[in-house]
Amino acid sequence: MNIVDYSTKVKNLADALASMGTHVDDEDLAAITLNGFGKDYSQFCISIVDRETFPNFQDLITLLISEKMRVVGTSSNRGSQKNVFYSNSNKGRSRGAKTSFRG
Repeated sequence: MNIVDYSTKVKNLADALASMGTHVDDEDLAAITLNGFGKDYSQFCISIVDRETFPNFQDLITLLISEKMRVVGTSSNRGSQKNVFYSNSNKGRSRGAKTSFRG
């Protein structure tokens, strides 16, 4: 489940509780949301908890989406870097190289 779907689900549950007379405050909603993420987000969650001020629910979702974009961007950059390394390490070994063999 992606971050937007998950946060919508959490918010809908809080709204359902509110409609039954049980209010979930914004900080608790943010904490509940953080608790739902696995170990892939453990460092991120620790950094949020260690902040001087705890973000509200909407700010937390924005931070989570930014973190996801950073992680996805980092992993895709690693793949690109590997491809560049591979293509550079094979230069001179192509069809047009001077030492081609036919046989």
